Amino acid sequence: MPAERFFIPSPLIPDAEIHLEGTEFHHLAHVMRLKEGDSAEIVNGNGVLAHAILTHKDKKRALFRIVSIQEKKKEARALILAQALPRINRLDFIIEKATELGVTHFWLFPGHLSERKALTDHQLERLDNLIISAMKQCGRLFKPSLEIKNSLDQWPSLSHPAYFGDVREEAPSYFKLHQPKDDALFFIGPESGFSDKEEKILQKLGAQGVKLHSNTLRTDTAALVALSLMSQDSI
Repeated sequence: MPAERFFIPSPLIPDAEIHLEGTEFHHLAHVMRLKEGDSAEIVNGNGVLAHAILTHKDKKRALFRIVSIQEKKKEARALILAQALPRINRLDFIIEKATELGVTHFWLFPGHLSERKALTDHQLERLDNLIISAMKQCGRLFKPSLEIKNSLDQWPSLSHPAYFGDVREEAPSYFKLHQPKDDALFFIGPESGFSDKEEKILQKLGAQGVKLHSNTLRTDTAALVALSLMSQDSI
């Protein structure tokens, strides 16, 4: 992937002109320092990669002319990370690395043992920017979605094969239960894990407990191990 890749959440059409503003413009002007006539790549998060030329730049925005586009089919299956809210620094790490590992949906919810029960608008905007940055860095063309959910006791029955980390010695491995190429939803607890009540709720919803590792993992490590397992048949 070239260094000059930018995100614009708009339709990308050959020969069209499109403006770059906000955070992405700041990156262009003050980090990449592109000049008029320079080429760049633009993605819109919906599977389109545009090759474009910077035709004009002022103090607040840049204008690109799209030369050509490439389109990619949407990912065939969903990889969903349902993450109980951890501390914000751990959540930043999870969001960034999980995007690189191919997660298609983030579902964030307050766990019974979560220290943080909600996110501010500013924090949500920061997470969205982290997703965009990681998507550009790793070369993905589809932007993962991010949703805030209620606590588990308010969830309906699950429509995806679902799993959660189980530390019991007799817990089965993920690969013994999951069918390759199926959608997958993995629940990860906060720093203190899921409460006994939450584990019962997860089982009632249809989620199955699986062993992630012989050691007890921190929430950010557990999330990455789970996604590594889920994405194995995408390689």
